[in-house]
Order: sequence, then structure tokens, then C-alpha cells
Amino acid sequence: MAIYCRNCGKAMADDARFCPGCGAQTWAPGPYPASVTRLVRPRAGRMIAGVCQGLANAYAWDVVWVRVITVLLTVFGGGAGLLAYVIFWIVMPEEPIVLPPPASPYQPPSQG
Repeated sequence: MAIYCRNCGKAMADDARFCPGCGAQTWAPGPYPASVTRLVRPRAGRMIAGVCQGLANAYAWDVVWVRVITVLLTVFGGGAGLLAYVIFWIVMPEEPIVLPPPASPYQPPSQG
């Protein structure tokens, strides 16, 4: 069964979480996948330490709302947002660096 994006109408893969055309998040019916993603601080898309981006990635939330809630808790919650941010910063591991596979050593062309 083909799945189409609600925003742009492009066809997507059955297991896609985001539309390749417009980037909108998909909401497929049914239970969540059996594999739960770990809480990690990603290296891409982060502002300060990646805590809000990591929470948003792990639970498929919009990162803007996570950041807004963190700021609101910091300002109006007596610093609870800042305290939670620092605790998550310490507890959440950083995403490992993915290195490209090593290239084969250079071999000059044989003259024959």
C-alpha cells in the first residue's frame, strides 16, 4: 500500500517517518516500532549541546516545541528547565562519530 504525504502529496516508502519532498512528519496508524531509539545528543541540528534535538528525535516531537517548553520552564518554572537541561546534558551520551570507510592504498597503474 502506497503512503502519500498530507502536505505535498508525494509518494513515500511504507516505513518513512518524514516526507522526502517537504520534510513533513508522517503519522502512520498502528503501534510504534518495537525498536526504541536511545536518547543521544546528535551532532547535527543542535543549538547548544543537542539535548532538545535529542529528545525531539527520540520521541518524534518537533524540536521547536521542545526548545520553547525548555525556555518557558527556565523563565517561569524557577529555573527547572535549565536544571533539567544540564542534567540531560550530563546524562545523555553524544552521538558517536561516523567515519567513512578507509580508502584502499594508492596503487600506481602498471606499465605494460
